[in-house]
Amino acid sequence: MATCFLCDEPISSSNDSREHIIPNSIGGIKKTRGFICVDCNSEAGETWDAALSEQMNTLSLFFRVVRDRGENKRELIETTAGEKLIYGKGTLEFYSPTIDVKEIDSGLNIQVSAKNIEQARQILTGLKRKHKHVKIDVESILNQAVESVTYPEGAMHFEVQWGGKDVGRSWVKTALALLSDNGIDPKQCEQASAYLLGDGEPCFGYYYSDDVVRNRPLGVPLHCIVAVGNQKEKTIQGYLEYFGMLRIVLNLSENYHGEDFKVGYAIDPTEGRVCDIGFDFQFSRDEIKAIYEYERYDGEIQKKVMGDVIGPAIKKQQEEHFEAVLEATAKSIEKQFANAGGEYQVEEIISEYMRKLEPHLAHWVLMGRK
Repeated sequence: MATCFLCDEPISSSNDSREHIIPNSIGGIKKTRGFICVDCNSEAGETWDAALSEQMNTLSLFFRVVRDRGENKRELIETTAGEKLIYGKGTLEFYSPTIDVKEIDSGLNIQVSAKNIEQARQILTGLKRKHKHVKIDVESILNQAVESVTYPEGAMHFEVQWGGKDVGRSWVKTALALLSDNGIDPKQCEQASAYLLGDGEPCFGYYYSDDVVRNRPLGVPLHCIVAVGNQKEKTIQGYLEYFGMLRIVLNLSENYHGEDFKVGYAIDPTEGRVCDIGFDFQFSRDEIKAIYEYERYDGEIQKKVMGDVIGPAIKKQQEEHFEAVLEATAKSIEKQFANAGGEYQVEEIISEYMRKLEPHLAHWVLMGRK
């Protein structure tokens, strides 16, 4: 009978958890059974995986990961021009509306910039309650509202960081979940066990040297976890990669007594699609020591691998946004002329198209120049 790796309780049909090998919060889809119990799954999810999710939430939003349940929380970010924005999956909104109210001889001069009509209505209704001495006709004011598109002047700016004890334990747990899913007893991994269950030292290190992934899909923010067992060297070693950017080597066991094996799982989190990759590595004890001591970390390589996935993602999102703008503009104009009735000239349609597209085109030209 299988027992929970973390608490050693027997696992039965009533307490078996469907543990995500790669956490769901960053786009992991595949689950495994017989690895940890429901209680340990919940506790690890609320601590180790929660810490990982917090660190990688901005990247999950940026790459628009596909999850089998739930959504990543929206974030408050600031542009290089100091603008505050609410950043969500495929959405970007200004943090707060602008409200300017001035007393004039005839009453009030009210100027409101809101993200939509409903928000503007709420603001005006609040002003009406506050300024009871002045007649404020909310709906009449809204009928005069002008719809416009505004882009941030600055570029999105956020920091990417990872690491820490809880996050490290999430990484190691992912490697052990992969072993368990492939019928390899994770309790053979004494290095990993000492780190997860005791006061052992971290059994991993950052690796930005040669690429251990073969036939890597270009431009894909790859998630992958792979493990290699070597009977001769008595080792189980792993390699973990998130978003094609975080790359670490794990030294799970130095006292392995079993057959050679290679197992792995890779996914494109932007589509929830499993990727077919190859891998090949075997690190000596001296190399593992060098990895632990950051001697296999190269900042220039790290910047390159980040650019390899961020650049294509930006280009794809720009193209998708342009298509969405064109579609929305077409529908708006179709509705506008249908409601007007009668005949209209092609020149009128073209003129209206250009009027509605102007803020988008101006933004893209400006960004291109920058």
